[in-house]
Amino acid sequence: MVSATLYRQNKTLLLIIILLCGFFAVGTMLAVWILNQPTGVKQTHEVRIDPGMSTRAIGKLLQEKGLIHDARIFEWVTRFNQQAHNLKAGTYRLNGTRPTAQLIEGFLRAPVQSRRITIPEGLSRYQTASQLARQAPLDSARVVALTQDRAFIASLGIDAPTLEGYLFPETYFLDLDATEEDVIVRMVHEFRTMFADSLHRRLQVIDLSLHQAVTLASIIEGEAQIAEERPIISAVFQRRLEFNRRLESCATVEYALGIHKKRLTNSDLQVDSPYNTYRHRGLPPGPIGNPGRASIMATLFPADTEYLYFVARGDGGHIFSLTNKEHERAKRDLRLERRHALQ
Repeated sequence: MVSATLYRQNKTLLLIIILLCGFFAVGTMLAVWILNQPTGVKQTHEVRIDPGMSTRAIGKLLQEKGLIHDARIFEWVTRFNQQAHNLKAGTYRLNGTRPTAQLIEGFLRAPVQSRRITIPEGLSRYQTASQLARQAPLDSARVVALTQDRAFIASLGIDAPTLEGYLFPETYFLDLDATEEDVIVRMVHEFRTMFADSLHRRLQVIDLSLHQAVTLASIIEGEAQIAEERPIISAVFQRRLEFNRRLESCATVEYALGIHKKRLTNSDLQVDSPYNTYRHRGLPPGPIGNPGRASIMATLFPADTEYLYFVARGDGGHIFSLTNKEHERAKRDLRLERRHALQ
């Protein structure tokens, strides 16, 4: 009786093993077929691989463009052959006339020649145009003109009079023949990629529109030099907006003046401009520069604080205060320190 039971159990186990082997064999054959079967897409696509891009993300990009059949197989093959770390950042021109295995080999060769440019955080669109002209053979006047071309801006899905604030600061790898339009489209695309759907939902929590949030982020970028202070500065400005207080941001005055000054005079603070937040309540009409990710995140996630004032210490940091009395004392103390330092 026991022998019969064991026989049935062993027979069942053997059947399961045979079925699993069969499924594995079929799956392997299918994977091999997919690996060696071109998609047949003859149109050449430019595929940009950014630094640090995972093999999974690369596979998805190739599948979306119809260059491979299955992103998972692309990832599996590159990892199995230990080729994942050899995929170089750059721009590639590819079509679907080659099987996945050969396409991977193409990635192991040098990409299409590209130019590396770096745009720092906080630059205005005019300064960004100058950087592009300095680092690449691009026409700065053309860049500026495009950033205020209403039709071009609308085609990018941006609801703003200019692209100030939406030219995302980043390191880019550009094709040698990239035009001014190409570069601007790329920068706005990077902004949209960074500002994901979850961040759009956060706008409702802080009760700001996208344009208002970018505007505030650009002011924070102009004020903050220490990373840890960004969320605190954000909280101060948002509390002042809530209480209908003037923001009194020196960065907005500098934008209105069109120059950077180590110290602003009382005359500077009276400059007649809608961007002068010492004279006008609320946010200025638009961004005063192009903020980076850290300042945007600080805008969306301000610190939990009741500070209403801050003053620059002169070393990049700030002194934060709860009341105007504390704020005035902090300013007096800083003036005394500066006088003593000069003696």
